[in-house]
Amino acid sequence: MNGQLILTPQKVKQKLKRIALQILERNHEKKIILVGIEKRGLELAQLLAEDLQVFGRHAVAVASIRINKENPLEKPVVSTIEHEALLQSTLIIVDDVQNSGRTMMYAIRHFLDLPIPSIQTCILVNRGHNLFPVHCDYVGLALSTTLQEHVRVEVNGREVEVYLS
Repeated sequence: MNGQLILTPQKVKQKLKRIALQILERNHEKKIILVGIEKRGLELAQLLAEDLQVFGRHAVAVASIRINKENPLEKPVVSTIEHEALLQSTLIIVDDVQNSGRTMMYAIRHFLDLPIPSIQTCILVNRGHNLFPVHCDYVGLALSTTLQEHVRVEVNGREVEVYLS
């Protein structure tokens, strides 16, 4: 792979376990729904759900949300979660890398018309180049990068690697 490996699969597993424990600590005894932004955000949400079930010993629902990341207004945002299921749940939106915050902002916007008790955000790598007022509640790695550098998350089954190029 091109680029410098900055998170090995073992380090990613450690970060996801830490995030899972933080989620459970903050949302003790609450129903949790993870909504992963397709494609890698969904894959990370599924891995995170496994850790949440091990540590929390209760089921965690996982759903997806599809957003056109290049032009979010071009196509409607689509999610696979039934809106009724959200009414008594903590919704946690999961993605792989936050660059400007635009994708996360549109994901949050999709759910704002619903009376959801709590919306939280989770990101594996935060680059810190926010153009939108989005603060992530759970961050695996905060990484200072230049605008020319690119962070790439690769998921192969249960193995996740993060590269900087």
